[in-house]
Amino acid sequence: MSQSGALIEASAVPDPGAEVILKRGSLQTGGYIAWKVKGKAGIAFSTRVSVGDWLSRQVRGHQDEVDEIVSNLKAGSPPGSAADGAGVASTPSIEAELLALRGDLVRLGNGLAGDAILVATHPEVQMLDIALQKIDRLIGLLRNT
Repeated sequence: MSQSGALIEASAVPDPGAEVILKRGSLQTGGYIAWKVKGKAGIAFSTRVSVGDWLSRQVRGHQDEVDEIVSNLKAGSPPGSAADGAGVASTPSIEAELLALRGDLVRLGNGLAGDAILVATHPEVQMLDIALQKIDRLIGLLRNT
């Protein structure tokens, strides 16, 4: 992203010349598609924008929740533990832990997917989907034993 434009990635990108509005949180700016190549496009903004405002962490709607989930996972706190405000009556099963972890990763993925700039600049967020598939496979194995 620059003051005068941005790169976007999407499964459906408008043709060059199409007028667009780029939105992120409460920010929005107009422009047009300057170029398009295989699911990527360049937007030329009609007015200059403050890159700092657009990339600010404060703009993200669900970022606080995402940050808390990531922090808990890095700290090794299982979902539903006292660290995230819920009490744990007994030791959860491996399946229950995997299901809770899956839920956390789904919420994290949904929060990140809502940020088009982040997705465009960090395609590795797709690894969340791979992790979810692995968790689903493990849950299936547990259920078949």
